[in-house]
This record gives sequence, structure tokens and C-alpha cells, in this order.
Amino acid sequence: MKELALSVGEPWTSPAWGSNFVMFATETGQPVPEPQTREYLRRCCKYARHYQVWLVPERFVLMGYQCMCLIDPQGKVAGAQKALHNSPAHRVAGGKKSASLNIFPSEMGSIFLCVDVDIYRPEVARIAAAMGAQIILCNQSILQGDYSSSMVLTGAWNAAQLAGVYVVAVTNQFHCVCTPIPLSPLKDGFLSPPGMRLPMTQTLSVTELSTLQRPKPLSRKLYALHRNELIG
Repeated sequence: MKELALSVGEPWTSPAWGSNFVMFATETGQPVPEPQTREYLRRCCKYARHYQVWLVPERFVLMGYQCMCLIDPQGKVAGAQKALHNSPAHRVAGGKKSASLNIFPSEMGSIFLCVDVDIYRPEVARIAAAMGAQIILCNQSILQGDYSSSMVLTGAWNAAQLAGVYVVAVTNQFHCVCTPIPLSPLKDGFLSPPGMRLPMTQTLSVTELSTLQRPKPLSRKLYALHRNELIG
């Protein structure tokens, strides 16, 4: 299994040297409006093909859903994930929510795209891990003045510990890479602590996850309970 050499940077800028996987940072946190989505994704596919990297762009709106997608180095959309939950602002705006959770295999490991506030739902990370996810990638919007460190701990950090996976969080307030505590150099659950410096680079090896004791699998009853929470 290849290592994931991550580069989080400003949209359309060159990836950090040696990276094979790019996530676009987000300045405002707002998703790309639906009228602009088609052209935006066309440019994203061209970017991935030009630099020969995997790419997770910013969130975008499609058919009323907030979405994230994964684009391969050939410039093809390898998969997309709709939001499973909506923030109050997107509910007011009439945003839809999905009940379908998808895992996308890659040469660097199995990936789940976590859309916006889904990162605060522990059942989402646990179900993703139960379905085989090894890396969770999140793009999130945080309103100005709302950010606090507790949002990191109850979101990306908590998901990494509960699910036993890597979690990359990209927001308009911070970026970070979380990992199960035993794999973090300072035993604090972070490979890259929260900050705004770009580019943010990090190497993720899913083979290291195999050295950990996996979280207790979901029982059939608990899985059904979580699925009900997810759909509800």
C-alpha cells in the first residue's frame, strides 16, 4: 500500500513537492454555489490530471446537496459523498441530506469523505470505519466567531480516536491531521496540530493503523441504532 503524501494548499496553487494527494483549503468555508459547480469540477479535474495527483476540492452544491468528491490522477471523479446532516444555516436554506455513506478504495487506503457537520456525529465515523474506511477527509465551514478548540476535539480528533483512523480536517478556521493517540509523536492525537499555515503537509501510512488494536466492531444492534441516528 502506497503512502498518502498530503498537501493542503490554496486552490489552484502547485502541490507541495513530493505530494500525491491534494486537498484545497477554503477561505470562506462556503460551498461552491450550484450554478458554478459544473465549471468548478471541470477545472478541478484538469488540475488533478495536470499535476498527476489525487484531489479533494472544496465542498460544492449539487441538486440541493452539499457534496465532496474525490478526483483521481487521470482527472476522473472517483466518487462523491453527499452531506448526511446539515448545519442550521443550510437547513434554513433548504439544503437536503442523504442517507447513503460511501467508502472509496484507493492505492493509499480506503477513504471516506466527511461533509461539513457530519464530523460531529460519532456514528458517522464509526460506521465509516466499520465499512472499511482508513482515512477520513473532512471539509467544513465554521462561522466567524464560533470557533473554539473544543470544536476540534469533538470533531476530527474524536472521530480519529473512536474509529481508529486518520482524519484530515480542512476548514476556514483551522486545518489539522488527527490520528489515534499511539501513532502521534507527542501522544496527543495529532500529526499536524490545528493551525492556518499553508501548505500543510503530512504523510499517512495506513499500514501503521494495522499495528493498533482496532476499535470494538459495532454489534448488529448498535449498527442498526447508529444507522437510525444517521438517517434520522
